[in-house]
Amino acid sequence: MDKSNINYKDIILAEAKDIAIKQGMAKINIRSVAKNSGIAIGTVYNYFPSKGDLLAAVIEDFWDHAFKNVDWQSFEYSNFYDNLEKLYSILYVYLNKFKENWLEQLAFLNTHERVLGKKKQNEYFKKIRDKIIYLMDMDESLGQHAWTESVSKAKLAEFTFDNMLVMLRKGEKDMHFFIIVLKKIMSD
Repeated sequence: MDKSNINYKDIILAEAKDIAIKQGMAKINIRSVAKNSGIAIGTVYNYFPSKGDLLAAVIEDFWDHAFKNVDWQSFEYSNFYDNLEKLYSILYVYLNKFKENWLEQLAFLNTHERVLGKKKQNEYFKKIRDKIIYLMDMDESLGQHAWTESVSKAKLAEFTFDNMLVMLRKGEKDMHFFIIVLKKIMSD
């Protein structure tokens, strides 16, 4: 077999993701990833110098795949609230692929790993908050809203996403009540 064409990094990452899906993020470690993928521990360390680096890569891959097949153009013809429910549904379905609530798993990591994981996750959270602002901008009826410094689009996007995360962590399938609350907030 020609080993020059083997992408060890992808194999290692795929095995780490498989462990995250089946056993939870806290169960990922260099030794088990190496053993399960049939790759030497030293080779794993060549690509991921620490468990934290491997976890950060898994988190990055997780968020990349969560939105990989989203047709953002389909959001253009709906109002903000319908689009928000669509976005929530995408996240809900994707998160339910995992044995353990993936969003809770970072809490079980050691401090250094948690810091690396949170940093990577926060990069993606910012992208999602930016997407929520984009969804607000697409809804012409929200364009009339009097945004202020205390109730800016950015603050509302942060509030919205923070609450979506709470609901996702709790495993709530439906966000209808939250949409009612948002509409009340936006109508004032």
